Amino acid sequence: MTTYELGSSLEKLLSKLKQNRENVPLDILKTYYKVPYEELIAQVNQTATAFVKSIVTGQLLINPDVSMNEQADVVNQTIQDSGMIKQISHCMSQTYDVTLIHLMALELRKKVEAALYPYISRKNCLVADLDDIEKEPIIYNTLTKQVYENDHWIDRELDLDGKLLIYLKSEEKKSKDNF
Repeated sequence: MTTYELGSSLEKLLSKLKQNRENVPLDILKTYYKVPYEELIAQVNQTATAFVKSIVTGQLLINPDVSMNEQADVVNQTIQDSGMIKQISHCMSQTYDVTLIHLMALELRKKVEAALYPYISRKNCLVADLDDIEKEPIIYNTLTKQVYENDHWIDRELDLDGKLLIYLKSEEKKSKDNF
């Protein structure tokens, strides 16, 4: 299911949950309608989890040269430390607002991307043109396919044929070399 489809499905489920809670006393929902009510809540939670997960982790940039487990740990720790899952859950049960949940998930994604940036930045390099060695090298990230110009990263894929790529030594490598 796409993020859009998940959001649409979540919107319908939350609307149904809200309608049930507004029209039927909670004690009756939890007793007489216990099974369908719990099934609806489980569906809401499952759909919300898939929706938020698709926003936060969908097409997330990962450095293939670094342990996937290490980067996954960083993502999980960032999500846990953010406290945003609790906020999203609260939002779901109080406002039933998928747009607000979407915005919160986007904010969480920004936090995850910022936490992964040190891994992505390891792919920053200077690109020197061997045919025109006097020309100033370009700062380029081989993962994001972006060039650093005027204090901003700009989307621009470079033709790297005949170019010299110079990577900075990472702190981890420097400390190993010092021993």
